[in-house]
Amino acid sequence: MKSIVARIIVASLTATLSLSALAAPGGGPGGPGHGGGPGGAGPGPAWGSAPARGHGLPDGARALWLGSMLYFLAAGTYYLWNADQQRYVPVAAPPVAQYENPNDYNVIAYPTQGQSPDQQARDRYECHAWAVSQSGFDPASAQQPPTSTVRDLYRRAIGACLGGRGYSIG
Repeated sequence: MKSIVARIIVASLTATLSLSALAAPGGGPGGPGHGGGPGGAGPGPAWGSAPARGHGLPDGARALWLGSMLYFLAAGTYYLWNADQQRYVPVAAPPVAQYENPNDYNVIAYPTQGQSPDQQARDRYECHAWAVSQSGFDPASAQQPPTSTVRDLYRRAIGACLGGRGYSIG
């Protein structure tokens, strides 16, 4: 009885997996013919205009969505799908977006003297308190974003404090 039940379960799983694989157009998401976007067409493999791998794309290439563009990156080279050539072609690196969040008060500090996590937390808290006293601005209780001058003063103060305690400021 147990062997019959086991055979039924195995047969059901096999059938389910086989049907799932056959149901996906073009061999699954990212394959040719996959209409993932509005109207079934759009940029890159997820939209159906390009195969997911091969066609000039090196092995081990990683997919990167940058904005609305699907780039592939392999060994420092970026690739995009060229519909006219029906293959991936190397392209210049995408432009780096320069955006500074006016609400970002965080200063990245790397411990350079083997500070423990507890010591890092204490240093961060004490430097925050000192930066508040120097700048007159406390991000933890701010009701509205500060001016850029006040924000920069706070960030410079906390960075100077952490730097003096043996942290590399990034």
